[in-house]
Amino acid sequence: MTNNYKVTPPQQVVSEETANPTNENQPFEERLEEGLRDDNMHRALERFAPSWRASRRDVFAFEEADYGSDYSFEHMRATLRKAKDYAIEHQAELIAQFKAQAEAAGAIIYEARTAEDANRYIYELCQRKGIDLVVKSKTMVSEETELNHYLGARGIKAVETDLGEWVAQLAHERPSHMVMPIIHKTRQQVGAVLTEALGREISRENVAEQVAVIRVEHRKSFLNAGMGISGANALIAESGTVMMLTNEGNGRLVTSLPPVHVVMAGYDKLIGTFAEAMTQLRLLARSATAQQITSYTTFITGPATPGKEVHIVLVDNGRSEMRADPHFKEALRCIRCAACANICPS
Repeated sequence: MTNNYKVTPPQQVVSEETANPTNENQPFEERLEEGLRDDNMHRALERFAPSWRASRRDVFAFEEADYGSDYSFEHMRATLRKAKDYAIEHQAELIAQFKAQAEAAGAIIYEARTAEDANRYIYELCQRKGIDLVVKSKTMVSEETELNHYLGARGIKAVETDLGEWVAQLAHERPSHMVMPIIHKTRQQVGAVLTEALGREISRENVAEQVAVIRVEHRKSFLNAGMGISGANALIAESGTVMMLTNEGNGRLVTSLPPVHVVMAGYDKLIGTFAEAMTQLRLLARSATAQQITSYTTFITGPATPGKEVHIVLVDNGRSEMRADPHFKEALRCIRCAACANICPS
């Protein structure tokens, strides 16, 4: 692609400070008051919420009308609930099956009991490989473990490559939404963040220009990173396959270009079969973004090319305790569509 934008090396754009949000220690009451006073946030969310509910309703209705009641929301929800409940009750055997299949395909499996275990494994892998630049995509578990701050404090740059998550990273913020991490920001605010971070004027109004700038800035990161870190929407036990859904091409660049690919995923992402994963795919796309299918649905079973390494870090970090508690185990059904967050007053 030909462009006239200057490429800023990622080392100049993302710093340890950026990886560790500056407001993380700010009292909740103060952050709440700031949010209540933020008129831009109010307008952004008021535009999004009503249209999302109508779009989601319509896409499920269209599917049922075309393909019958087996594709109704209620039927697919019941089907997936049954599959997830089975996975929760039979976690040990599904873990064993997934590990056996993934390792047979050439992946390396590490089971992390805590967030510290997961972060340390990835850091030590970077040390062994001489990696000081990491690109990331679609990994909410790394937010849970605070991986960016952990790596940054040890001299390793972690660059978020999802458009919204990178803007949040540059703004020293955490993502505000599981699917749309900067849904609370207007295009004017995004332009201001990019202008400040990159040291040159970026349009506050032209979204296409903003996206083009971000693509150029990320190109150097993709080509220079020694490691790509992704999440997983499902871990398919019968084949040892990682399923990942994205609407940006960065997910495939993160998982294919760097010589080392690390998947971070909680045990709750385990599911038994491809058929069950297809039900999850249908529900997730429609509930998250009111699409019939996401732009990119990627299946990864071991390394794609000779010499490439795939490491799958299975994260517990309290999930076993949840599974053992009858009051909380149902939360492990969650597929991170964020449909609940889109109607929750908080």
